[in-house]
Amino acid sequence: MVTKIKSGALAGIDGLSVMVEVDICRGLPGFYLVGLPNAEVRESRQRVLAALRNSGVKLPPGKITVNLAPAGVRKEGASFDLAIAIGVMAAKGDGMNSLCLEEGETPLFLGELSLFGQLQPVRGLLAMVLAAAERGDRLVVVPACQAWEADLAAGVRVVGARNLSEVIHWWKTGEEPVLEASRKLRPGTVHSRKTSNVLGLAGQPSLLKAAVVAVAGRHNVLMVGPPGTGKTRLARLLGANQSLLGPQEALEVTRIHSAAGLLAEGRLMQSRPFRAPHHTLTKAGLIGGGSGLRPGEVTLAHRGILFLDELAEFNPAVLDVLREPLEEKQITLSRGGGSRIYPADFQLVAAMNPCRCGFLGSEIKPCRCTLAERRRYLSRLSGPLLDRFDLFVQVGSWEGEFLQEGDQLEVCPPGRTWRELVTTGCWADLQGQGHHKSTLKISTQAKRHLNLIRKPLGLSLRSVHSCLRIATTMARLDHSKAVEKAHVLEALEFRLENLALEVLT
Repeated sequence: MVTKIKSGALAGIDGLSVMVEVDICRGLPGFYLVGLPNAEVRESRQRVLAALRNSGVKLPPGKITVNLAPAGVRKEGASFDLAIAIGVMAAKGDGMNSLCLEEGETPLFLGELSLFGQLQPVRGLLAMVLAAAERGDRLVVVPACQAWEADLAAGVRVVGARNLSEVIHWWKTGEEPVLEASRKLRPGTVHSRKTSNVLGLAGQPSLLKAAVVAVAGRHNVLMVGPPGTGKTRLARLLGANQSLLGPQEALEVTRIHSAAGLLAEGRLMQSRPFRAPHHTLTKAGLIGGGSGLRPGEVTLAHRGILFLDELAEFNPAVLDVLREPLEEKQITLSRGGGSRIYPADFQLVAAMNPCRCGFLGSEIKPCRCTLAERRRYLSRLSGPLLDRFDLFVQVGSWEGEFLQEGDQLEVCPPGRTWRELVTTGCWADLQGQGHHKSTLKISTQAKRHLNLIRKPLGLSLRSVHSCLRIATTMARLDHSKAVEKAHVLEALEFRLENLALEVLT
């Protein structure tokens, strides 16, 4: 007898429909799995047979052939185990009870099986359920520990089971397994970590000013200075004080982290991601690739911050692959295994020392590097990459201190300007205030000054647009109706071309 059972697979961060076809016929006993499975899928034969036997299902005699369609797509992961087990049971004559289904439903089965029949979580389940919902599927059977994740897909009825025996009982009687309240999370119910909307910094007004602008406009920022001056700590504070994700953004980011196997149990991600990879990162680790074309750090940082500490220590070839995603807000990977397009809309925050010893320009220790060593160290950063940073900040010796845990600052009222934020040391949640699709009008004086200054400073077309974006953010924070010359002058303070020549040239 031949039967078909719906299942799903993961293709990058997207779900893929897979039909599990099971045929049982006369012949020498055997279990044959076809349809371009990888080693992990081929091993499901032993898991499924043991799980069926230990769940009280009598295995049918004869030859069992399982095909995973479409046959031309390589199958990875253990998400087919449950579907294969149900397919074998159905093929031997155990039909599904009509009480299991509502009008127009066909169940889709996802889950990994242990040898004892326990249902284990699978990577990328949310992506597979969302893809199934888009195709019109309205019923999914998943491991109980991931019922909350499948429940995030609107319009889908979720049946969660702890083991294969519960699925078989539901299949035969139509009685759904009873789950604990913590096992399901209805759409709209989210768990989020607490973040402070007040960030206090003292001691370096220029650094605080750059931080306010970077947060408000989501501008890429590079901090250059001696070690121990607060660069890394500031970057992590920026990450901790990001605004919360909107409903659609939260689902999008959760789907990505689910596909990467990084999703915390029972939680819809509501906080923006903050990724800080080590400088030994490879190209595949940064933009994605490897087995199955998995997403890289630029995709895992989507809608959040990608922090690269010790920027000059990264492999120059690795850093240069950031050029396209910084411009396009997505990354296209093409390998022998196919092609994938991943989102990569992130804010890049980077920190580095001005030289190899780190103390160029420091008031604490003298620099021991020769001019050739400085140039060799800084040559690791290409001009096109530096051109994609909006804000450049020279970080000097720290004169004050970060607020200690428990210290409080007054939350700034909405009408207060960014200059007052800087001078008073007060921080409001400014995320996105300068990041709008609409643009402000640029005054004639501002245009004239920018046209006059761009050639002496050597500003590229990209640099000019970057300067205008920063000036627009400053104008919005000032509640100005137009970008004035003063805003352009303040934006130019943070351009690479205006920094001290001995630091980044």
